Amino acid sequence: MGICMTYFLVSTVRRHCPPDEPSGYLYLVDPHQQKVIQRSAIIEPLFRELDANPRGGMRGAKGISVRPDQIALANFSMIFRFDPQWNLLGVITHPSCAGVHDILFWEESLWVAAARADLLLQFDLEGHLQRHFYMRQPSPALQALGWRPPTLLNDEIIRKGKIDFRHPQEVEKETYDRAHVNSLCFLSNGDMLVSLGFVFDDKFANLLRLKIRLIQWGVWPLLKTVNRWAQRALGKKQKNMDQNLVVKPAQAKSAIVRITPNGQRSLRLPLHNITAPSHSLLALPNDTAIYLNTSDGSILHIEPERGQLLSNTKVAEHGFLRGVTTMNDHTLLVGNRGELIAFDLATCTVSERWQITNDPNEAVYDIKELPPHYATPPASFAEEFRRQTGYADPSALLDQWSP
Repeated sequence: MGICMTYFLVSTVRRHCPPDEPSGYLYLVDPHQQKVIQRSAIIEPLFRELDANPRGGMRGAKGISVRPDQIALANFSMIFRFDPQWNLLGVITHPSCAGVHDILFWEESLWVAAARADLLLQFDLEGHLQRHFYMRQPSPALQALGWRPPTLLNDEIIRKGKIDFRHPQEVEKETYDRAHVNSLCFLSNGDMLVSLGFVFDDKFANLLRLKIRLIQWGVWPLLKTVNRWAQRALGKKQKNMDQNLVVKPAQAKSAIVRITPNGQRSLRLPLHNITAPSHSLLALPNDTAIYLNTSDGSILHIEPERGQLLSNTKVAEHGFLRGVTTMNDHTLLVGNRGELIAFDLATCTVSERWQITNDPNEAVYDIKELPPHYATPPASFAEEFRRQTGYADPSALLDQWSP
């Protein structure tokens, strides 16, 4: 049965979840009644059991993209395509495609932001890799940003999948994920905007490695407690963010890069003093764009042709902004941890906000409107996958889906 009202799909990630529970869900939400219609367990990513990171890592549901004849849903390393009745059409995966964030149907291809390898990938709908942009390649954009990372990949490594970035024990995140390519959108002239959500150098990478060791040794919670005491003693406002340490020996950046149809890259907007990845580029009909500055909890409205900031509105003091789409001509729907925010772009004000989950470890990842002719999603994508393919584990068909 098709859906008659305007509903939205919301993907989520659950941190610190037990290994035998879903690490994320796909919600069907009615924002007008502020009601959850359906919550569907996702298909878990490959090798989830090998990922020791409790703070998301490989867990959860990722990007969503919808067109009239099909929908794409991603986890960390696989993109599942369904028809409007939620019959499985196919799966897109590739060794170079991991750390999947936002995905986007554009013409007859699917673009994927693959953060684990600093890659932007273009697949045809059968899953063949057509084109890629390695965002570490020297360019005027990186020169303007003042970032000179080591170039670790070449065309052969990427296309032939000589490094399997889907496997957490084959690559070190802090080595290959230095730009955190996590979102993209297209303007009407065919130019693409790409989010480098978290850009850092060797010094910052060493700090991240140290943090991982402290988590493994079990002392990171104690360090955060000491940090809160120090903040109070210094009279600083507390933020619910691990990166907000009293002493910050290094800083990261975010950036929006424009890529023209012939591949030229230019810097459109740099953000400095970044402590958490920026997220979720959204092109608007007038060729302006939205970008979420997660570090400041603010919604940025930009004019990308000149890189002009039209507005910068703080909407979350202790949040984690991620996921944005349009509800109507002037209202955005934005994710912030476990809540949804209705934001009036004309007045730069929050009109409503409501929780879709009370789990403090669950956070919104992506938001997309579901066309009215689509059926209600299945209650469990994992069970639906088993029913339609006869396999409980997608890895059983991995060779078939790795062109």
